[in-house]
Amino acid sequence: MFSTLAIAIGVSADAFTVAIGKGARKERYRIIDIFIIAFVFALAETIALLIGWSLGRAANSYVAVFDHWFAFSILGGVGLRMIWESLISSVSSNSGSAMIWSNLALTSIGTSVDTLAVGAVLAVIEDSLFSIALAIAVVTFVLAFLGMLLGRVASTAIGRPAGAIGGIILITIGSIILIQHLSM
Repeated sequence: MFSTLAIAIGVSADAFTVAIGKGARKERYRIIDIFIIAFVFALAETIALLIGWSLGRAANSYVAVFDHWFAFSILGGVGLRMIWESLISSVSSNSGSAMIWSNLALTSIGTSVDTLAVGAVLAVIEDSLFSIALAIAVVTFVLAFLGMLLGRVASTAIGRPAGAIGGIILITIGSIILIQHLSM
């Protein structure tokens, strides 16, 4: 039980950190938006675990070749965009829901790449997939929800620079993923 919770917290930490940045991007998300965003992060982590487990059963070594570049590219790109949006003064608060949701989808996929690797490892060691998937979904939802609220408070306290800070955090997470994989 302890190792399951530790795995869930470990893979959810990126979603928590990114949620802080997302919460800081817009002054006030509605509570329903925060629930949906937390759900998307939890869903992405769970799906990544299942895909990783499936791929791990088939070809673990092939996934490890590119997953870190994928995460770095997505998180770095979204982070740069967040920094850019915080620096330009004429950012429209109604920039279109399609743009916001595509950004959320890319971000949640980027933070889920490490969970893909966890799923591949679980396939090799044949650990209990259902309990870990459930724990990851619940912990990710809770941490992303709390992260959004924390980001909302930071945005109110700090203002527009909070979006740039969130972007820097995303780029840092992507860079850490890349460096960890390249140093292995």
